[in-house]
Amino acid sequence: MNINQFIFSKTQPNKKLEVIEKLSNDELLAVSESTVKKIIQEVGQRRYKSRDKELRIDYDRRVGNDWNSVFEAVGTYKKKLYVHLYVQYGDCDTDTTEVVDYAKFFCRGKFEGEIKGIDYHFNPKYYYYTYDEDKKAKCIRSILEEYIYSKYADKLKAEVA
Repeated sequence: MNINQFIFSKTQPNKKLEVIEKLSNDELLAVSESTVKKIIQEVGQRRYKSRDKELRIDYDRRVGNDWNSVFEAVGTYKKKLYVHLYVQYGDCDTDTTEVVDYAKFFCRGKFEGEIKGIDYHFNPKYYYYTYDEDKKAKCIRSILEEYIYSKYADKLKAEVA
C-alpha cells in the first residue's frame, strides 16, 4: 500500500487511523516531502502576516527521543519544510525550540543535533540530542495522525458520540 496516496483517499477516518497504526517503520519513512507539504497546506495554521504554514502536533500525539527532545511541529518557510523540536539541555530550566531542515532530519540513519550553550563560567559547551530511525518513524506517524484528527474532527466526534 502506498501511504502517500492512501492518506488523501476517500476512506473513513477511523479506517485511516487503523492503517496508520499498523504501518511499519519503513513504510512510515517512505512518506514523501510532497505528502507532508500537502498535509500542511490542508490543515496547517498560517503564521502571523505570512504565507507560511505550520502544523503543530497536539500534546497527546507528541513524541520524542525519550531523553531530552520532543517533536513539536512541522512547517513551511519560503516553500521549504522544517521541523520544530523542543530540546531541554543543561539543567531543567534551560530549553529551546530548534528548527531543523526536514530533509536533513528525516534522512536515513541516525540524526544527531547539537546546541551550543554556555556553562556558568561563560565557557562554550555543546549539548546533544539524537533521533534514530524508530523515533523518526514515530514522528511521521504523529504528523499523519494529527492530519486525520485535524481534518476529520467533526466526523470523529460524531462517531464517538
